[in-house]
Amino acid sequence: MLALPRAARLFVTVVVGCALVLGLAALQQDGPWVPIIVFAALYVIADSLPVGPGGATTGLSITVTTPVAIAAYVVLGVWGGILVALASVADLIRTTPVKRVFNAGQLALAAAAGSSIYSVLGGSPALGPEHFPAVLVPALVAGVVYTFVNNLLVGLIVALIEDAPVLRLFRDILLRTLLPGVAYSALGLVLAVLWTQVGPFALMLGLLPLLVARWAMGQYSAEQQAYTATIRTLVQAVETKDAYTRGHSERVARAAVLVGRGLSVTGERLQALEYAGTLHDVGKLGVPTAVLRKTGRLTDEEFDAIKLHPTRGHDIVREIRFLDEALAGIYHHHERLDGLGYPDGLAGEQIPEFARMIAVADAFDSMTSTRSYRSARSVPEALDELQRCSGTQFDPTMVEALVGAVRRSGWEAAAPPTAEELQAQREAPLFDDDDPLVADDGWRGERAGPVLGPQWAGPLPRSQDRDVTIAPQQQRGADDVTRERP
Repeated sequence: MLALPRAARLFVTVVVGCALVLGLAALQQDGPWVPIIVFAALYVIADSLPVGPGGATTGLSITVTTPVAIAAYVVLGVWGGILVALASVADLIRTTPVKRVFNAGQLALAAAAGSSIYSVLGGSPALGPEHFPAVLVPALVAGVVYTFVNNLLVGLIVALIEDAPVLRLFRDILLRTLLPGVAYSALGLVLAVLWTQVGPFALMLGLLPLLVARWAMGQYSAEQQAYTATIRTLVQAVETKDAYTRGHSERVARAAVLVGRGLSVTGERLQALEYAGTLHDVGKLGVPTAVLRKTGRLTDEEFDAIKLHPTRGHDIVREIRFLDEALAGIYHHHERLDGLGYPDGLAGEQIPEFARMIAVADAFDSMTSTRSYRSARSVPEALDELQRCSGTQFDPTMVEALVGAVRRSGWEAAAPPTAEELQAQREAPLFDDDDPLVADDGWRGERAGPVLGPQWAGPLPRSQDRDVTIAPQQQRGADDVTRERP
């Protein structure tokens, strides 16, 4: 717990403290202990069967506990519902004590809120035919409240840990609470009816469809993990071939997700954006190794081969059905807002949204990574450079989304290269087509970017033969190696 930010520790303490007070009060009641124990056992079993773990863009596991919790407070009342929720502290899968205790606490508070609403609206624990349809409204409203409080408390702890915007979080929670809350309420009400009209055994039978659904979701999760394994295999192949991309793909994906979240991209689109960022350079598998590792000046034909890597990447992955919108991001990530990019020379809104996001993330990581011809730029310097190129090379909306996200949450830049990695970079051309400091219009014979020394300076000199020699004092960690670039 000491690793959590101070605000997050305080929040956890308050939630757990409130839950303990409710739990102690519930223990003072004369409750039906056998039903409470049965519901608690079913709850723990259901809570120990998650679908997950979630990925970087989802971060969640799915359980089938919510209908059980709703059925518990409908049948057992406020105090019984709280005790059943607190039983989740015995969850068999959350091995971190802080997570287990906080999870039990926030579930108890959600149960208290939902059950109180159910009681206030006239909901009855007796669910005979005469109680319908009058009981539907209390059950549905209470289920939505339970789901909202559950999502809100989890979302707040995530926001405090990641320093995420609370208002946007609140809006997202509202959007994803209503329909799931209604569905969970209906399922919970069905379980409650089975309990009251048939008995505990019927409740266990009622859980079977939910467990089957959980199994089906597990298969979906396994499929997603297979997708991730496929992507990682492709990335490893690229990193083996091109020294500049080692670790680059994952960082670009991480930065692209920051941009996407800043623009309220969520769910499957955010996952597709992460895929696109991870695979944006996969087309380098189609670039001849001799070109990628050439130590001298590239000819026009060789440089044209490198410029084809977005097209090659699209050709490599276009048959992978789960990529969807990611394909456009991979293909167009070297387009420029002013139309001077490649492969199609698109401009402005013609460039797909994912491609504009990845272009900013790509350049940011390149600038904050060490290259053989220059040291890594600091994060503030890289953000300033993105803003300088905003409106010409990069979409201003995407730039501001990344700048805001990095300033709120910080950024873990690439570690300095090892001696082996630096040697691998020296054996490659003095060229990184993701780096706006050297590649900005370089393929057109113009030099709009700064010089390659340790400090910002003026524009690079124009040269018709695309040959730039870097003096030893302009390099950090590159000794006296002279390089050429297109």
